[in-house]
Order: sequence, then C-alpha cells, then structure tokens
Amino acid sequence: MSMEDSRERRREGNDAGTDWRVVIDQHAECRHRFTIEEEKQFKSLQDALKEAKEGQPVLKPKIQKVPFMLQDNTNFNKYFKPRVVSVGPYHHKDTNLKLTEPIKLKLAAFFIQENKVNEKNLYANIKAQIEILKDCYDDKATKDYEDRKLAWMFLVDGCAILQYMDTSVAAATDEHDQGNAGKKLKELGIKTHHVAFVHQDLFLLDNQLPYQLLQLIMKSTTVEKKLLESIHRFIFNHIKAPGEMYKNNDKLLQENHVHLLDLLRKTLVQPVGNKKAGLREKLMNFVTVNLFAKLKRKKKDEYWHSFRNIEELKAAGVDLEPSETSSVRDVTFSGGTLKLPPIVVDDSTATKFLNLAAYEMCPDFQNEFEVSSYIFFLDSLIDRAQDVKELRENKILHNALGSDEEVAKLFNEISIDLVPNEEIYYKVKRNIQNHCNNKCLAWLYQFLHDHFQSPWSAIAFIGAVLALASSIIQTVYTVGGYYNEKKC
Repeated sequence: MSMEDSRERRREGNDAGTDWRVVIDQHAECRHRFTIEEEKQFKSLQDALKEAKEGQPVLKPKIQKVPFMLQDNTNFNKYFKPRVVSVGPYHHKDTNLKLTEPIKLKLAAFFIQENKVNEKNLYANIKAQIEILKDCYDDKATKDYEDRKLAWMFLVDGCAILQYMDTSVAAATDEHDQGNAGKKLKELGIKTHHVAFVHQDLFLLDNQLPYQLLQLIMKSTTVEKKLLESIHRFIFNHIKAPGEMYKNNDKLLQENHVHLLDLLRKTLVQPVGNKKAGLREKLMNFVTVNLFAKLKRKKKDEYWHSFRNIEELKAAGVDLEPSETSSVRDVTFSGGTLKLPPIVVDDSTATKFLNLAAYEMCPDFQNEFEVSSYIFFLDSLIDRAQDVKELRENKILHNALGSDEEVAKLFNEISIDLVPNEEIYYKVKRNIQNHCNNKCLAWLYQFLHDHFQSPWSAIAFIGAVLALASSIIQTVYTVGGYYNEKKC
C-alpha cells in the first residue's frame, strides 16, 4: 500500500468519525537507554511504594521555621518572632536582639557558678555531640555556623534559659526565695516588663533548643532533679490554668521531648481518664437514654451541626460547667451539660496557641492536631462578647486580656488558616446537635437540671416517685378489692 493510499485511508477514517487511540509500544524500554539520573528517578518510585506499604518510621521532628500557611498572618512578627531574646541559630544574628546577649551571658555564668559546672568539660561534651544536635534542626538553620561557634551558642543559650526558668519559678512561687530571685533578675538587667516577653519568646516554634541539649547540661550538675522540676513548674505557669488544674505527670517527666514547645503541647493534650458520672448526671442519662432513645438516635452520615455559639446553646437549654482539668481533650457533653476545660486568656494566649498550631502543621510531626482542633472548637462557640460573658460567669474562662469583645475577636482571628481534626470533637458536637434538634429532650434536660442540682434533691425525687407509685398501686388494689366484694 502506497503512502498516498495510507493518507487517504486515515482521511476517510477521520471523516467517518473513527475513534483513533494512542498506541503504546510495549517494547520501547528495550530500545531506549536510560541515564543514571533517570534510573534513580524510577527507583525513587519503587522506594516510595515500599515505604508506603511498610509504613513510615516515626522520626523526631526537626526544629524549623513557621509553615508557609501561617507566614501570611498580618500579625506574623507579633506572634512568631522573638521580641527580647534569641535562642538557637535561627535568630542569633538578629540585630534587634543583640542587646540581650550580655544578659544571656550573665545568666549562663550564674548557672555555671551556682551549680558548680565545669564549663570546659561541658563545652567539650556539647562539641562531641554537635552533629547529633545539628541534626535536630533543619539543614538551613546551622549551615552558616562553624561547629565551635554553634557549640558555644548552645552552651550559653542552654545554661541561660535553665537559669532563667529556675530563677523565675522561684520568684513566682517560693515565698522564701522571692526576694532573692527578684533581686537576681534585677542584677541581670531583666526588667519587669521584659519578663512576659521572655516567657513568650521561649515558646516560639523556631526559637527553640533541642531538649536533649538541656538534658546534657542538667546532667553536668548535681541538681538535675531540681532543674527538671523547675522546667515543669515553668511550663505549668505558662499554661496559666486556674487553680490546680494540672498535676505533675511522673511518666511525662521521664519522657524525651523535642523542645520546650513540645513539652508544653504534651502537657496541654494529656489524656483524660474515664470519669464516674454523678448521681444527677446518671439520672439524666438513664431517663433520656431509656425513654427518649429514638428521639436521640441519628445516623452518622446524617449528622450536620447547626448550632453557632454559646448564646444559642444556652437558648436550647444547654448548661455550661468547667471540666476537672485544663486538658484540651477534656471536653464532654452529657445530661444536657457541656463541660469545657478552664482557660485563662491574656496577652500571651494568641502567641502560645498559634505557635502550638504551627508546630502541629510541621510536615515531619505526626499528630492529631489536638490544639488546632481545640482553637477551632472554641471559635465555633465564641462569636461575640455575650458568649465570652457566659463562659466567664460559668467559671470556664478567666479574662485577663481586657474587654469580652477583645477575647471574642482574638479567637475569631487566630482560628483563621487552621485546619481541625473533625474526629476529635465529633461525638460532642453530634450529641449537642441531637439535643438542639429535640425540643422535648431539651425541655427534659432543663427540667432535670433546674430541679436536681444536688444529689439529695434527686434522691428526694426518686423517693417521691416511688411513694407515688406505691400509693397508686395500693389504691388500685383497694378499689379492685372493693368491686370484687360487691360482686360477691
């Protein structure tokens, strides 16, 4: 067949609407010679498939910059950049923070003197582990520093922040040492208005030291246990939960952490054990589950929550109570009562939560987005000042920021660009929605709540019901006996 005939046939095929398809040459690989670089690319596909099937190994996340999703925040410098002190390599060359370098040196000197540390041995030990410590950071963070300069930076910064935490904890909690601790801070040139900013700076995502560096320094002293307790007291003070909402978790104290921010997050998301319901709550659950089970039942795929804020929940008969702890996991809804972890809101709240959320967004940190989900959930409950007022009056939120409007605005702003884990509070939201959808159930909850605030009222009610039932039964038998006698 000539070339002209072939062209003519193709032309006829097109005119007839023939479905021309791409023909794959099954033997193209044999006729093509691949370069070494191309072979590596094909091998990367095989490696990726193998890694996906076997499961990725759990690696310790590196200390890195704030994820790009949050870098467009209009208050980026306010929330994510240190204002007083730099810790580690990322902000070490920041000229705005150079004024505090002598203060860090003094803090480190005090630490070495008070804890009888051999600074030359400590420096040698840090330098011996410099590759391990460098590996705790993103490669870009340490590439411009020689090992000896990095080791000296780690020594000064590590000793300085351990001394600062120990001193500030003593100044805040120990009455006997308050005067000495306060005097020492003044001697070091740390002014009162600097303290709050230093507290915030130590929990910024890219202003961190490896926790294993702090462990190395603490082991060089004879007061390792005391310093460890100071770290955890400093963490608890930064959380600022009202009352004794957190207790020392011995298991948590012994764990290895990535950095101080990681330890702060672990403290905030501590799991909550199973709690025994009170008598009133048991009564509410018994009545509603057994008598209104059909009204409460709702398939998961039909669930869609429509409640908007605290004000709407109150109108639907939902009551508010503080949880027993300030763990972000301690959110429950039962018996018509929503329990939320108590929280203190002040100038540091936005910075703290946003840096924790940024840490959860880091690509090498495997987590359930607990803090991000908590922020998002609070934002769904707080629309305006009235919602904040309700939380205050129910002892869930302590406003140390200013007006209730400012608190509402704060949560509305910091939740932007955060992606929650919808599974974390799914059950709570579903139960609240079922409550809001069911007017009879809401009325019953409200009735039980209004009339059974104490166990004694519940017991009295049960006794009254039993007495009434007994009286009715006795009356029925009496009437029945009367009619039987009459018939006879």
